[in-house]
Amino acid sequence: MSSLLKRLEAPLANDKYGQIRERARKALMRHGFPDLKTEAWKYTSLRALDKREPGEDEKLSGRPELPFDYTLIDLSGGAELPAGIRLEPLAVERFDDLELDGKADAFSWLNLARVAQPWRLVIEKTQAQPIVLAQISPASFSGDRHSYVQIDVASDACVELVDYQHDSGAGLINQVQTVQLEPGARMDHIVMRNGAESALIQRTETRVAAGADYRFTALDLGGRLHRHDLKIRLEAAGARGEIDGVALIDSAQHVDFHTSIEHVVGQTNSRETFHMLADGTGVGVFNGRIHMHRGADDSHSDLNTANLLLSDSARINTKPELEIYAEEVTASHGATIGQLEDDALFYLRSRGIPASEAASLLKAGFASKPLLNLGSEPVKKWLISELNKSLAS
Repeated sequence: MSSLLKRLEAPLANDKYGQIRERARKALMRHGFPDLKTEAWKYTSLRALDKREPGEDEKLSGRPELPFDYTLIDLSGGAELPAGIRLEPLAVERFDDLELDGKADAFSWLNLARVAQPWRLVIEKTQAQPIVLAQISPASFSGDRHSYVQIDVASDACVELVDYQHDSGAGLINQVQTVQLEPGARMDHIVMRNGAESALIQRTETRVAAGADYRFTALDLGGRLHRHDLKIRLEAAGARGEIDGVALIDSAQHVDFHTSIEHVVGQTNSRETFHMLADGTGVGVFNGRIHMHRGADDSHSDLNTANLLLSDSARINTKPELEIYAEEVTASHGATIGQLEDDALFYLRSRGIPASEAASLLKAGFASKPLLNLGSEPVKKWLISELNKSLAS
């Protein structure tokens, strides 16, 4: 992993985050990057990324053309924001209770060692339109880009946050987000991602307070190497967490989602639905974990993952997990891997629909199901439109 470790060599200013950077650098040098012997990474190789020499960094930004009105959050901190939203440098004290493991969290250590400015985004009151965090990389991008943002949603505030990630380059985009929902808050968190040759690696950790509701929706349209670690902690009675995801994976592409929902106390609820479609030589990885802690009685959870292999060379590795230490809970999980049904294809063709169009209709119907749970109609229509465009290409 010598090439990956070289990414630590470029100097950064010895600012107020200097001690945090040094702590992260030492941890990364001590533990190293994950390999196929690291349990959480055993299906995701970093060899392609390690062969690349770090290139020149450049600003990844821009205003995406989206079919709805939105507020753009610029992590350079220069934009004027509407009432009820604040963007400010993250206090050093926010890192005091940081919990990271060894190799499995190597990219989070790298992020802390290399991020230029960690930010805190505060949502103080309900927002009438979505807010968008955009990462747009040009074809010339071959460097490293690291961002860290803490998102705090105040009590009873509601917000729709869209992570828009469009890559055309061949670098490394490494993002860390921590989210705190105060009592009664609600956040719809949407990730829309498509990539070229860059590695897009993201870690999202969310803490949900009493009566708060966190709903995560992902549409990943594939890329050379995508990895998302999502952890949700339901920390008080009435807290709820939901995950819906779709990933389309084509030849020479690799998409990996690792999710974990922690029911820390009782009377908490969660649900997860995730679909993957792999074609060509694409590889998909899904690991979904539900953890009911001791004392989390009267909690409820449901986890389902369904997957389609669209070629003989595609692979999907899927693993749902239930870890239950509480009594009087309801929890279920299911996992399926299959192919397009011959009977359904025959039925559509018998109605005069060409074979390719029939297959596209079945794939679209299967892939769109998790997106239908999204409450926002404009964003839902946009995601389904992007999904259909990708399936038709």
